[in-house]
Amino acid sequence: MDESGPELFLKREVASKVKESKRFSLSSRASRAIACSAAPMSPAPFTVVFVGAGEINFGSPEGPWNHSKRLENRFGRSLAVLGIIDPDTARAELQIAAKIKQGTHGYGETAIWATPEAAGQALAGEQVDLVIVGAPPHFRGCAAPPADLDLLLIAALPRTKRWLVEKPVSAAPPTALNGQEKVAQAYADTGAVVGAGYMMCALKGVQAIQEMIEAKGLKVMGTAARYYMAYEYARKPAWWNKQISCGPIVEQATHLASLSLLFGGPARLSSVRTHTVEHVDEPGRLTKIGFDEETSVEPGSRIPRYTSAVWKYKSGAVGSLTHAVALHGTTYDTELEVICDGTTFKLVDMYTDTPRLFIRQSDSSSEVEVHAFANDDPFQTQIDALVAGRPKCTFEEALQTYQLTWAIREAGERERLEDAREE
Repeated sequence: MDESGPELFLKREVASKVKESKRFSLSSRASRAIACSAAPMSPAPFTVVFVGAGEINFGSPEGPWNHSKRLENRFGRSLAVLGIIDPDTARAELQIAAKIKQGTHGYGETAIWATPEAAGQALAGEQVDLVIVGAPPHFRGCAAPPADLDLLLIAALPRTKRWLVEKPVSAAPPTALNGQEKVAQAYADTGAVVGAGYMMCALKGVQAIQEMIEAKGLKVMGTAARYYMAYEYARKPAWWNKQISCGPIVEQATHLASLSLLFGGPARLSSVRTHTVEHVDEPGRLTKIGFDEETSVEPGSRIPRYTSAVWKYKSGAVGSLTHAVALHGTTYDTELEVICDGTTFKLVDMYTDTPRLFIRQSDSSSEVEVHAFANDDPFQTQIDALVAGRPKCTFEEALQTYQLTWAIREAGERERLEDAREE
């Protein structure tokens, strides 16, 4: 998913000054808030700042992601979008204009800022109920430019009550030099509620598994996740270039890695073992690639076609994850199994409107229970839980997921080098 295009945030030199009609003064905002609060039974405005004017925040025909829509559902006329931070101010203007044209409440006085510093100056220490960080990961997660956007935002908006940071939390290898753990500590030091955008943690089927494990006192023996991608219409060369996208495990299967850790607990990263099928292997020669990979992506930067990883959890349980770039058409296939003594769970169709959960309890019956969760909207549940102060996935948990996915990628690359030396 292209959240707003990495090239946009590279243009930080873009002037922060925009049309005066798009700005509003602190005093006028305050007077409007007072007027609203004076109305009988009128709820206090819920103030929001969006970081990024792209698809994750404002929607796309390609998928269900659209944080602004979920906030509009949740808060209605009490929503007050203070501003959008994006160096592509023209794109931000288009998003605001579209909302106003649709008659959506909360955008009539929305400002546009090209930089976090400009936003901080305009808000002048004002408390913000929620900041959603939907900028591309190439500009987040690290302690130094150009990927220190988190730290700039924290400094500019110190009175933010809640943060929602999109996944993955970075695009650089997780190292002490890059400083992802420093960023996690900086968020923790704010004292705010900080969640990460792993919306699958908010699925009703996931909650059902958690509740049964707790109710029965079960211990997880293992997890098995698989993510089979439909690649035929994935035609952006950047996605097929692991030097840009970080590869399918870090960028795509990360959702299932997050769910695996949710049930298995922290992973022993040194235990990760990975095997891959690469583009040079006979089984990796794909027949439905929709662009010219030969001229668009250097051989050493091409993504693996099939990745199979296994690891140990610190609890003693075992986890596994398989990702395949293999399906034609548009339908993806995802599955998560959680195995306990006497009970197994299998959650499927996680990218559909009706995920299904299969439960086998050998202590009561050989029958498999099937639960369908119609109209499940994990994006909405994610927002509602964060607003209530109970994020479904914390930033610290998201960082653990990021570290695991990089460990899987790097283990696969090491294995290929070892194979090459043996040949």
